[in-house]
Amino acid sequence: MIARAIACAAIAFAATTSAARADSETDLGVFTAIFGGTHVGFANPVPVSGVVPGAALELTERVDRVRLHLEGIPTVAATGAGSGSFGASSASLSLLNATVMVDLDAHRYFRAGAGYQLVNLTNKNGDNGDRNDVRIASPTVAFASTLPLATNHFVEAQVLLDPNLRGNLLVFDYLGHGRPSEPEEGAEVDYGAAYGIAARRVTYLIGARALSYHTKNVRTGALVDRNTGAGATFEARFHLGGD
Repeated sequence: MIARAIACAAIAFAATTSAARADSETDLGVFTAIFGGTHVGFANPVPVSGVVPGAALELTERVDRVRLHLEGIPTVAATGAGSGSFGASSASLSLLNATVMVDLDAHRYFRAGAGYQLVNLTNKNGDNGDRNDVRIASPTVAFASTLPLATNHFVEAQVLLDPNLRGNLLVFDYLGHGRPSEPEEGAEVDYGAAYGIAARRVTYLIGARALSYHTKNVRTGALVDRNTGAGATFEARFHLGGD
């Protein structure tokens, strides 16, 4: 299903590209952030909190009113302040977002679209040595806005909604022995805003971004993962080409 959705989006984008080459733009972005957050996980009810740096690469290809956006965030990890029999509890997260959005007005102030998100989570329980891993896939609904201020200055905001997170939780004890996998489901909200300054070939943005991610066990309804966090962001977008 994931491959089919991505293929359909790619075909639609390719069709638009071939039909509207006269107005296009390609941007490569480098995104950095300082995030503070809290994690509560399966069989590990003690919150793991921390402040960690984060980074991402972004690629945006716009053709007329349609834009394809790819965003990849490598692993971000946090370690608890306390220590148990098996060391400190920890949590790590990485994700990949792919969305296709359409401008809703002639000025390109507002846009909406859809896509897919892949999330990888790993949690370690310092008290008993358990480790759990999960890969979550979810359709994404996306909304964004870019509003002009003074010349070459603007405000940008976006909201990504993942209403149907699905995955299988894999649990391993301290010896590495696996237990039967447990299906989980949940939802996520990813939202942020930034102030931007556009130069000739580079656009700079400084802002804030927040994430709220919750999943539960499908069979029992018990909490599996709760991750919340927010932080300051900085991004540089390099304009690689356009008509």
